[in-house]
Amino acid sequence: MTFSEILAKKTAVRDDYKNIYNLPKRSKILVGVHFTNKAITQELLEGFAILPANFIIFWEAVTEIEAKNIAYIDSHDSFDMTGVDAMLCDCEDVKLEKIMELWVVPLVNEKSYLWKILQEFHPGRAEWNAYLYENSSSWSAYYALVRYLENHKFPYDNKNLIKNVIWV
Repeated sequence: MTFSEILAKKTAVRDDYKNIYNLPKRSKILVGVHFTNKAITQELLEGFAILPANFIIFWEAVTEIEAKNIAYIDSHDSFDMTGVDAMLCDCEDVKLEKIMELWVVPLVNEKSYLWKILQEFHPGRAEWNAYLYENSSSWSAYYALVRYLENHKFPYDNKNLIKNVIWV
């Protein structure tokens, strides 16, 4: 498959998820979120509601945050990540290699088990392959997400980021 064909497939699956989970159609980005520390997820939820992206949060907890752009799913193990653009996680029980094979950009802590091959993406030089945040810091994780969303606005930079992700 060519780069364009794979992106078209991702778009089709992403649109299906928007219909299934009743997410806004306008946003072009779908971000998966999974932290083993539920307190970090809880701290981030209110901030997700104002961002120009759709989110699928993987956790079983009942939450008070109801937003149009957030869907909750019990488990990430059986979820098809093909339509997801980025995954914000702590890498405790997520296999980064598997999601990166599906062209999903990792937004992970700097202490992840792939710390030797994941480095902060630099759009000016079109180098590296992830967005990193400080371990156990919800603010830093949110900032990594915002940097990713800003980069996504520029198609050329985003294309370079995706190519760097799949080369790993």
